[in-house]
Amino acid sequence: MLLLIIHFFFRVKDVTIEHNIVYRLEGFTVNVTQRQIITPQQTLNVRPKTFSLLLQFLENPLQVLSKDLLLNKIWDDVTVEEQVLVQSIRELRQLFAPLDIIQTHPRKGYAWVIPVEKLHQLPESISTSQSVRARIKLPSTVIAVGVALLCALGIFALKQYAATEPAGKNIITVLPIENRTDGSSLSWVRLGMMDQLIQSLQLSSNVQVFDVPYVLHLLEVSGVDGNNRVQLANRIFEISGSSLVVDLELAGSVNDYRLLYRLFTPTDQTSGVIMESHLDKVVENLANIIATKTDARLDLSHLSAEFNSSLVAEAWAKWNQGQLDAAIALLNTAVTIEPDNFLAYQLLIESVQYQHDWPQAISKAKKIIAVAEQRQYSKTYVFYYLLARAELAQGDIEQVRHHLFIAQELAEEAFDSLYQAYIATLWGDVALKTGDLHAAEISYQRALGHHQAIACPIGVSLVRLKLIELYTSQKRNDLLSAQWHQLKTLIEKHKLPIELPTLVVN
Repeated sequence: MLLLIIHFFFRVKDVTIEHNIVYRLEGFTVNVTQRQIITPQQTLNVRPKTFSLLLQFLENPLQVLSKDLLLNKIWDDVTVEEQVLVQSIRELRQLFAPLDIIQTHPRKGYAWVIPVEKLHQLPESISTSQSVRARIKLPSTVIAVGVALLCALGIFALKQYAATEPAGKNIITVLPIENRTDGSSLSWVRLGMMDQLIQSLQLSSNVQVFDVPYVLHLLEVSGVDGNNRVQLANRIFEISGSSLVVDLELAGSVNDYRLLYRLFTPTDQTSGVIMESHLDKVVENLANIIATKTDARLDLSHLSAEFNSSLVAEAWAKWNQGQLDAAIALLNTAVTIEPDNFLAYQLLIESVQYQHDWPQAISKAKKIIAVAEQRQYSKTYVFYYLLARAELAQGDIEQVRHHLFIAQELAEEAFDSLYQAYIATLWGDVALKTGDLHAAEISYQRALGHHQAIACPIGVSLVRLKLIELYTSQKRNDLLSAQWHQLKTLIEKHKLPIELPTLVVN
């Protein structure tokens, strides 16, 4: 019934510009007559086509509007490519930053997801019937009741959507491969085969697969001996919110491989053996098994019989031994030999950022972005995020915002909740840097929501630390105390290696 009511009132209609109309939403006012977006700090003029697109969204909130519909309505006088629409969507997101106003629905379209209040601001000498031109005439009492009902239903629907979105999400953690093969020529499989398997499992609205760097971070903070695989799997459940942990051991020799796998859930485990003559077939068979258990979609197009990650595995070993310079040297060699080794580039950029070598990080991120876009790499947003993080350290706010918008859009399309959380956190850091504390709070709360969507206690805890620092500076003692106690509960429950700050109430 709710959906029928919303469909009746919010159906897409031919929008004629209504003068003396304003829309209000979370600190922003949209003036239809002046074609402006107004905030307490500034007034923003908007390009005509972009503003017409904005009106379509404001008149049809909470609806998924198809790309074809938007192109036909806004650019009905000219033939344009889909990229024009994408650029206009990006403009709107920039104008309303840090609010998350538009949600991308891959292969379907876009939806406006922020509650909107529509107001008629009429001069006393102008009657409503003269100033408001609508295709459907309704009594004013019906309109008033309808608008009130829609506001209530719209906010209710949005809250219900936000509350139910995380439910049933399958979160997959693939552990590094234990290599038991004859000889040492396959030392690269530890991370290389792990990465191939992760790349084969596509992210979706109900499936999250942690990437290699994040899994390595989990191993660092787990505090568990990696030789005890059962204990390690249990610890991963405790600190990451994973619903499936994949533990693998490769044995045998060339053309006679045996992969022993164990699939852990919080309450059970299954195991088996895959026997194949080629490693790409080993990964393909295992990916199909995991997909059956988790409803993950597969992308096996990147698989090959040869994986090239021996230097990456060696670099990770050096990192664990505290030899960061040696690790960076190995990774530099890896990306020179394999210019499209995205895992090597990601670890390299993160390593040089760890050393605060921001110019080098920016240079390498731009280089691999060019390659990633040419190869249509599905996780190009990772490098845009790393680029923005380095640019923020350099103080280049304009470039940070530009690259963060791209990263955000791509991460949304890929359903990557982890990087959406990272990106939202960085938006909060940008807002803090520019002194916009309200925007920082909104961004951190959004990051919190993304981490909670994948039940990630470490991510939630780190964002709560940022909110505690923010509320301390603002002397908002009630919110400060609430965040502190929630953080304390998380740290104790999950035994997290995070230091609880001293609670100082001003």
